[in-house]
Amino acid sequence: MLKKLIKHELYATARFLIPLYLIMVVLSLANRLLTNFDIFRGPLNTIRILMLVAYVISIVASLAVTFILIILRFYKNLMSEEGYLMFTLPVKTSQLINSKLIVSIFWCLTSILVVISSLLILFATNQNMNIFWQAIDQTLASLKDEFGDQYILFIFELLLMIIANLFLYILLIYGSIAIGHSFTKNKIISSFASYAVINTAMQIIMLIIILFLAYITGIDLEDSSIVPKLLFPTYMIMSFVFNIVLYITTNHIFKRKLNLE
Repeated sequence: MLKKLIKHELYATARFLIPLYLIMVVLSLANRLLTNFDIFRGPLNTIRILMLVAYVISIVASLAVTFILIILRFYKNLMSEEGYLMFTLPVKTSQLINSKLIVSIFWCLTSILVVISSLLILFATNQNMNIFWQAIDQTLASLKDEFGDQYILFIFELLLMIIANLFLYILLIYGSIAIGHSFTKNKIISSFASYAVINTAMQIIMLIIILFLAYITGIDLEDSSIVPKLLFPTYMIMSFVFNIVLYITTNHIFKRKLNLE
């Protein structure tokens, strides 16, 4: 049943997002072509400027719509009148959450890949790619100078932290909406308040734990080696814990304290 839920969610969201992504790619192609024409100079250069502005707007719109759609799909599909139908389906509440979460992660990663691809279409020339790889080499050299042999660990942990943070960000939104709608009045305001309170609490807990671990281990907080040794591992572990807590909380509210009125 989870596959059917994911398939339905993909269809429901793709009709909004795929056209936006296609527009972005087409605009990047159009701008790439315009850079090869010398006729667009002087007054005609305005056309090229407008096309470039349209491309930038398409990037912002695609990322913004992806983010907004993640919230709206969860809210409208599970927390509004549609929820009466969704929660009568012969599926577990965890499967409803999982389908939303998986599709949300998919579209977040897809939007990033599409933006990167469109930028490559627009700017990928031999000269620009050489500059890009030189910048990568310089960045890696700087990381190696800063962290020594641990620079590979730093990069690996950074990627894991980004993925963990993506899950945490989405589950925080889900959890805040679920908590906010467990109240009888001012549900939207309660959802925003829940988000602010939970997010602040997580940051404070994270800071306290890092300071405590630094104190008991005697690690100097000004030492750059603390990043791969303490900061990133602690952040990933705590993100994993927060993800579990937010997931269980959302699932519990759906099971025991669901309030769609």
